[in-house]
Amino acid sequence: MTMKKNVLALAVSGGLIAAPMAAMAAPEVYGLIDLGVESYTDSDNAGTDIFQGLNSVAGNSDDRDFSLTNGMQSRLGVRGSEEINSDLTASYNLEFAVDLLNEKGGGFADSLGTRLGWAALGGDWGTVKVGSQWQALFEFGAWNTHRTDVHGYGSYYYTSGQLSNSLAYGFRQDSAISYQYGSAWGHSDDFAFNVTLGVGEGSTEVGEVTDTVLTPSGPAEVVVQEGTAQQNREGISSIQVAGQYSFDKRISVNAVYVKEFNDYAAGGALNNEPSLMNLGGRWSVTDALELGINYTEVDLDNGNDDKRDSMAIASFMDFGNGLSGHLGFANGSDDRTGVQEIDLNSYGFIKQALSDRTSVRLELENIQYDDANDSSATVALVGLQHSF
Repeated sequence: MTMKKNVLALAVSGGLIAAPMAAMAAPEVYGLIDLGVESYTDSDNAGTDIFQGLNSVAGNSDDRDFSLTNGMQSRLGVRGSEEINSDLTASYNLEFAVDLLNEKGGGFADSLGTRLGWAALGGDWGTVKVGSQWQALFEFGAWNTHRTDVHGYGSYYYTSGQLSNSLAYGFRQDSAISYQYGSAWGHSDDFAFNVTLGVGEGSTEVGEVTDTVLTPSGPAEVVVQEGTAQQNREGISSIQVAGQYSFDKRISVNAVYVKEFNDYAAGGALNNEPSLMNLGGRWSVTDALELGINYTEVDLDNGNDDKRDSMAIASFMDFGNGLSGHLGFANGSDDRTGVQEIDLNSYGFIKQALSDRTSVRLELENIQYDDANDSSATVALVGLQHSF
C-alpha cells in the first residue's frame, strides 16, 4: 500500500512539473558553419575599407598567396518563446560566434564570442527587446544594397565606420533597448518602425595612441600608448530611429537616423557626437529580380561641418535551380581635404544551393580609390556554407 502511495505521489508531482513545461515552446538549437579560401591584393596598402582575412588564423595580406577565412562567423545559437497570454509573448535569443580556424585547447573563453543575446516581450502592438541585437541601420538600410555573406560592404564600412563603440560598421549593437513594430526584412509588412537606445556605451583612454588592426574576429583598435581612463558619462549613448513603408508587397522605401551622445570629462574631440542619415528602397521587379538603392551621409561633428557620404545601387537575381546572384556598385566622398575617397566599389556573389542547408559561392569585391596613386584593392573568396 505504501509503495502504491509513493508511486501515485511521484506521478502527481511529475505531472505538476510537466504541465507548465509543456506550455512553453521547446528551445530551438541552430547554427551555421562557413569556411572559405580567400585571395587579397592591394596596390598601395590603401584598402582600409575591405577587411580581408576576417576570422582567419592571422588575417590576410597582399603578400600572402591565400588564406582560409571564417569571415561569415560560424555560429551556434538557441532561441525560443513562450505565450504568456493572448496578447503577450516572451522570447529570447542567445547566439555565439565560433572560431573554427583558431584551436586553443578547447577553452570556451578562447573559442566563443557573443553575437546576439537578448530577451523580449511582444504582441500585436510590437516588440520590446533588451540586450545585444541587430542594428536598425542594417535591417532598414544596408539590406537594400548589401547582402553578400562576407565581402561587398566597402562603401557601407566607409560611412558606418565613422560611428563609435558597437555602432561602428553597422551590424549588431551591444547594450541596447529597442521597440519595433513590424519587420523590414523583405516587403512582409506594410509598415515597420524601430527606435533603439544604446545604453552606457563608451570608454577610452584619454591621451592614448591607438591603431586599427585586423584581428581573427575582425577590425579592432589596439592601444599603442596608454593614457588616462575615461568613461562616457551619458546614460543614453545613442539613438536610432528607422521606418519603412511597403507598397503592394513589391516596393519598399525606408529611412534611418542615428545619433551618438558623448560626454567625456577630458572634452575636446572625444565629445564629438556624429550623426548618420540613411535613405533607401527596394523594388521587386519580378519574383526573380530585385533592385535596390541606398544613400548614407555622416555628419562628423568635428567643428568644420564636414560630412562623409556613400551611394550604392544593387541587383539581386534568382536564376532558378538553386542558383542566385548579387551585383552592386557604390562610391564614397569626404568633405575633408586629403582624405581618401572611393571612386568605385564593385561587389557581388554567385551562389549555388546544393540542398536546403548547404551551398557554395564565389564572392568578389574591388575598390578603386580617388587618391594621388589611384589605389585599389581586390578580394575574392570561394566559400562553403552549411546551416543546421
